[in-house]
Amino acid sequence: MALPPKLGKYEIHRELGSGAMGVVYEGWDPGIARRVAIKTVRRDQLDRAEAGEILARFQREAQAAGRLSHPNIVGIYEYGEDEGTAFIAMEFIEGRELKDYFDANERFALPEIGRIMAQLLAALGHAHQNGITHRDIKPANIILLKDGTVKVADFGIARIESSNLTQAGAVLGTPAYMSPEQFMGQTVDGRSDLFSAGVILYQFLTGDKPFTGTLTTIMHKVLKEDPPAPSELNVQVPRPFDALVRQALAKRPEDRYQTAQAFAAAIDTALQKPQGDDATVIGADATLAGLPPAAASSVAVPVTTAARPKVPMLALAGIAAVAVAGGAFLFMKGGDAPSASHAVSSAPTFAAASDSGMLTITAVGYADPSDPRYAQDKGLMTADLREDARRQLIEKAAALYIEQNSLTQHYGLIQAKLLANSNQFIQTIREEQAPQQGKDGLMSMTAKASVNVRQVQKSLNQMSAEERVEFIRNNGDPKISVAINTKSAESDPAAAAPRSPVAENLLKERIQSFGFRLANDDQGGNADFAVTGEAKFKKLQHTLEASGITIEKFVLTSWTVKCTDKKNGEEIYFNTQIPEKQSWATEDLALRDVGKLVGEEFSKNFFLQHYHQMGQKIALRILGLPDAATSEALLREFTGLRPVLSVALASAGSNARYEADLSGGLGDAVDLVMQGMIAPLNQKLGKTCFGVSARQGNEVTLSFESSCNTPETLGKLDKLPAAGLMTAPQPRREGVIRDPAKLKKISI
Repeated sequence: MALPPKLGKYEIHRELGSGAMGVVYEGWDPGIARRVAIKTVRRDQLDRAEAGEILARFQREAQAAGRLSHPNIVGIYEYGEDEGTAFIAMEFIEGRELKDYFDANERFALPEIGRIMAQLLAALGHAHQNGITHRDIKPANIILLKDGTVKVADFGIARIESSNLTQAGAVLGTPAYMSPEQFMGQTVDGRSDLFSAGVILYQFLTGDKPFTGTLTTIMHKVLKEDPPAPSELNVQVPRPFDALVRQALAKRPEDRYQTAQAFAAAIDTALQKPQGDDATVIGADATLAGLPPAAASSVAVPVTTAARPKVPMLALAGIAAVAVAGGAFLFMKGGDAPSASHAVSSAPTFAAASDSGMLTITAVGYADPSDPRYAQDKGLMTADLREDARRQLIEKAAALYIEQNSLTQHYGLIQAKLLANSNQFIQTIREEQAPQQGKDGLMSMTAKASVNVRQVQKSLNQMSAEERVEFIRNNGDPKISVAINTKSAESDPAAAAPRSPVAENLLKERIQSFGFRLANDDQGGNADFAVTGEAKFKKLQHTLEASGITIEKFVLTSWTVKCTDKKNGEEIYFNTQIPEKQSWATEDLALRDVGKLVGEEFSKNFFLQHYHQMGQKIALRILGLPDAATSEALLREFTGLRPVLSVALASAGSNARYEADLSGGLGDAVDLVMQGMIAPLNQKLGKTCFGVSARQGNEVTLSFESSCNTPETLGKLDKLPAAGLMTAPQPRREGVIRDPAKLKKISI
């Protein structure tokens, strides 16, 4: 079936899954430039007798989840209908189901269990306080994102207290996780969800579900039997959890924890009680690769990146880890109304990265509070601010490798392929400031994060190849070592091949022609890249019958050329294909041409595609500012500029000093400051207010023109949108500012 071009306002990009009654699509909201999952039900595919109830339940899902705004709940953006197709547009989640971890027998440390359960119960507590019972809490509906955040999905059979649907007598849910009152068809409330959460906690602690077997057997056990205590199945489970789980799985709702907050507090108390050194489920330092350990606040902490061995789910000790698969959390399962399932996204994915690939970046997200969508949902504006800030983090990472004009020229492609997948590159959100409204009328949110810039670079390379786009790369300063060995094919195979200075010198000349440096260490110890080659020659002789003259020539019998990224040991180029029909009259000519042939395998762009740039640190001093408030205003401006990876105000006042980390390669410090920081400011202010007065190394001193020290000029710093937004590509400006008149006014 052909894809519909649009559903409502959403552009349809591809089908993600399908079921008996509908399809789930990946969509794009052009108004605010974000990717969405769109869950559909078609009336013409439903049984007429059931169509009304199914569509009512489908609409109710949007009503239920749409009332919820919580960081641990999958966000619902909109319910709509389009020519007989009902649809829900929702948050596009990239992560991995808890069910996948359980099915793979992977284990969690007690602190990690406590963290995940705390976020799950926080989500349920929020839903229960808003009169909503989920009714189907199970591992498949709990998603772990790459930064460790828990997301609860699929309120498709949730019950709103005022609803006429799903009354007593209707049994809905997943048997192994259902409460006794669900099996009995009784009216349920939030305590039923807490029973299901207790089943998940039991599975965390023991590796087994407490109630297993056929449907009839499960029902009998849930209604009549108590499962073994967790410590009986895993001797390393602390004893306080036995009583805790017993209460969570009580048959009568009034005997359980009455609120999600009480359940979470009990878990926290059990974790805090003194235990023996070995009293953990799998080891005190274990964590899922790619997920952070327990954090005391909403700000995540760095993950452990070292690889750890896997262990069976029932192992009593050890350490388990698995790389987080970067997938898209979709919404579909066959045979019923669209629900929750998991599929792999086509976007680039990565496991936990080494420290050398991480960079701390600060960026600012913006939103226009006049957007009518925010009138009914203030939480949506915060979500949009957070999403825009994260896209800007990745845009700044891309600016490390791509020249500014080239990035702007290809912004649409980068926006769709890279920025839309921002969470895949963000390792840890280190700081996220509260939203604030400026005098320009816009809301802003500043975020600081650890970004896997190496993976951003690889994704840009992949995009360049797949989309046939030639990005203009930032100039870097890679150091490259060269080693070419040659030997006769008839020589002892065990003998080491000697180095060939003749071949190496030609290759070195080519590298230096790119403006790059040669590493001093012959083995590449201080190099960014190591180019190595080995060639084997065979001498052929042929005697001419007429003259008796013997002719000698040299031919290549084998060669190997490779390039290694010395920062991470990755082999980024490897070639063993012998150049066609090459022969030489003398060995010296052969060696010279080998150096030339090896050099032709590499271009300047090849090294720039793989060069790991981390920005250039620059000290910026501005003389003549009127007051400290102006230096603070400039700090806000600098933070929102694309080339500024991070910036801090070291001293305020008339002699302000900033410390910044700028992208743009290892170019001249003055050029980077003027083009990346000052030119946008001068544009915003409408005149040249800043000029270079001195420079020393990477410290640049600017002077503030006295003619700009007027209320009219300085007032533009607050009254107009940030320079980073005013000079941004048009799609970004249009994605933030909803007022056409204001858009036209700020386009500079």
